[in-house]
Formats: sequence, C-alpha cells, structure tokens
Amino acid sequence: MDYQTIDRLMAARSLASDPAFGEDLYISIEPMPNLNGCPLGLYYPERPLIALPPDATEGALLHELGHRHGHYYYDDLSERYAENFRERYQKGRALLYMGNHLENLPKCGVLFSEGERGAVEITLNYPPTTEELHNFKSLVLSHQIHSEKAPRFYYGGNDTPWVRVDFTKGVDWLVIIGSVMAASVLATAGALGYAVYKVSETQPWIIPVSLLGTGMFFLLRAMAREAKARVPAR
Repeated sequence: MDYQTIDRLMAARSLASDPAFGEDLYISIEPMPNLNGCPLGLYYPERPLIALPPDATEGALLHELGHRHGHYYYDDLSERYAENFRERYQKGRALLYMGNHLENLPKCGVLFSEGERGAVEITLNYPPTTEELHNFKSLVLSHQIHSEKAPRFYYGGNDTPWVRVDFTKGVDWLVIIGSVMAASVLATAGALGYAVYKVSETQPWIIPVSLLGTGMFFLLRAMAREAKARVPAR
C-alpha cells in the first residue's frame, strides 16, 4: 500500500470527492503493531488521521475510511459501521485472522454472529491421505445439530496442500474445527498455519481484508497513541 494506490482506489470508488475525506483528513503509512501477521489500520478521530502499515490491504483502507465516514456524518465509530462501509465498496472475502497456532483458532468463533458465513483454510506440510481427510470430516460433522446447515469441505494444493471448511455460524464451528484439527490425524500432517474469513452471500471471493476485533482495536489504538508524537503534525 502506498499513497498513489490509495489515491487510485479512492478515485475508482468515487470517494475522493466525499467531504468526509477532504483535506482535513490525513492518511499516514507507517510501521505499526499487528495481530499475528495480519496488517491492521487505525483511525484517530481527534486529528483526524488514518494510519496504515506498508502491507495494508485494500480492505484495511476501506475499513478505516468507514470509521471516518461514520464519525464525520453520524458520530459513529463502531466496528459494524466501518465493516458495512467496507462491504459496500469492496468485493471480496474478509480475512479476519491469520495465525499458525491451532490453539488460537477456537477463539475466532466470537468474530461471527448467528447465521454469518465463514471459512477457515488450513495449510499442511504434506498431502493427507483420503482416509485422514475422511476421518477429519466425519469428526467435524459429528458435532452438527440436525437443523443446521452442514459445513462444506475442500482440499487442494500441490506444493502446499490445504484443507478448507466453509460454514454458517450456528454451533461454533471454529471451536469444533480447531479442537478436531488439534486432536485428529490431520494434525500429524503438520499444520503450517490457518486463515479465517467472513464470506458475503453476494460478493465473489477476490481480495482479503484484515479487520480488528473490537477489543483488539482499542488496545492497538492505545498502543499506537503512545507513538503518536512521532507522526509529524499535518
């Protein structure tokens, strides 16, 4: 992410002329804290300032612009408003979390509300056998409630094999998948890491976006505020 890319993206979505993103808003690209490899963005309403790391995605920019838009027009700094703004302008799946410690995967379940669609992709060190894949699928589905939609399973990859599970939040599938994965024969295949996504019903899966949970958002805002003096006044 650089300033030319930001200008191009905002112009392509007719955002550059919006008063909320006028000359009084400054966008700074600078190193900043991250959540286990996920590039994050921050919005400072008091300046106003949007800070993005050099590896920020298009979705991170749009999410922070959403904070500014909600603040400017409605005095609304909520994560929900910012994410709704992102969804309005970006087509793609939303990367919520990326990590390599399976014990953290169950914690991601709280990022989904009832009825929301999601996916988790787990990369492996070597291709699992058909039996290993079948056992993993069977163990996950054994926790399904009859009235709920069953997850769908996919496998692929050559140099880096992967397993993906698409789900709709009813029971907490990420808790189940994380627990089953850690205890199943697939764990012996050596999990390299995983990525958790939210999936839109109407948008194709194109561009990932990193988002903050509400608690982590305010934690990192506080951390970044300590370094705010390093940012030149605009």
